[in-house]
Amino acid sequence: MPTFTDAAEAEKYLSAVFEAGFADPVISPALQKSGVILRMDLSDPETVVTADLVAQQVHVGGDGPEPNMTLELSGEVANRFWQGKVSVPLAVARGTIKISGALPKLIAMLPAAKPIQASYVERLKADGRDDLLA
Repeated sequence: MPTFTDAAEAEKYLSAVFEAGFADPVISPALQKSGVILRMDLSDPETVVTADLVAQQVHVGGDGPEPNMTLELSGEVANRFWQGKVSVPLAVARGTIKISGALPKLIAMLPAAKPIQASYVERLKADGRDDLLA
């Protein structure tokens, strides 16, 4: 499965996902109320994206506030997740996503991801990145 070409590309697309959620008038309040500061430690390519859902800010490359939830996953799994192609509970059980923090809180936020996933796919298409479509 194709993945991001480098860390900068992964950071660009993953940051855009969270920014879309922050801009959405329905999703944004739910993200803020979650109290989550989510750090995504990606491999292949290696990078870090931290989404402060409370302050509604995205930090890349290890900058940002201390997270209260961390996900370790590959760029491929992150790309497929944001297209709605990954079951988080199954991925955690299989070890393709490793989580530190409250899994129930992450599961509770998943319904809010659905509209964002659609915008992620549209962004890939608009950028001519059909190679990243799962």
